[in-house]
Amino acid sequence: MKITLVPLSQTPNEASRVLRWALDLWGDHLPNYSQQDWIDFYSNSTKSNYESWTGKGQELVYIATRGEEVAGTIALVDFDELEEFRHLKPWIAAFIVNPQMRGAGIGTQILALLEDEARSLGIEVLHLWTEDQSAFYLKHGYQIVAHAKLGELEINVMQKELFPYI
Repeated sequence: MKITLVPLSQTPNEASRVLRWALDLWGDHLPNYSQQDWIDFYSNSTKSNYESWTGKGQELVYIATRGEEVAGTIALVDFDELEEFRHLKPWIAAFIVNPQMRGAGIGTQILALLEDEARSLGIEVLHLWTEDQSAFYLKHGYQIVAHAKLGELEINVMQKELFPYI
C-alpha cells in the first residue's frame, strides 16, 4: 500500500502519538533536549507554514500514512542541537517508523517522500545526524561529512545533494 506524507498541521491529533514515539526513543537520551523541548517541537509544528521554505525557525513535521494507519513521522527543520554545525541547513529530524511496521521498507519510502518534498520547496542539500543508522543513509545516497560528539553519543553528520551539480 502507498505511503503518503501529510503535514502535522493537517493532522494535529497525531501529535501525541508521534511525541510518544520520540520520547520513547530519545526522551532522556539526547543531551540538551528535554521532554518539554519535544512537546514544544511537535506543538510548534502544528502551526508551521508548510507552503514554502524560509529556513527561519521552521519545524515541518510530516505524518506518514499507509491507508488509515500512521506508518511513521519525519521532520524538516532549520536548526540542530549541534552548535558547530548550525551553518548547515536544513536538517532531517525526528524520523521514526511506526514500531509495529519496521523492517518492511517503509523507512525508505518515507525518506524518499521527504526528499521529494524538500525538492519541491527548492531545497538543494539535506543534512542529518545519526548515532546508529549510518548504513541506512549511506545506502540512500547520503555521505558522512563529519564525526562528532553529542554529549556521550558518537554521531555521524551526513548530507545529500538533492540537485547534484553536473
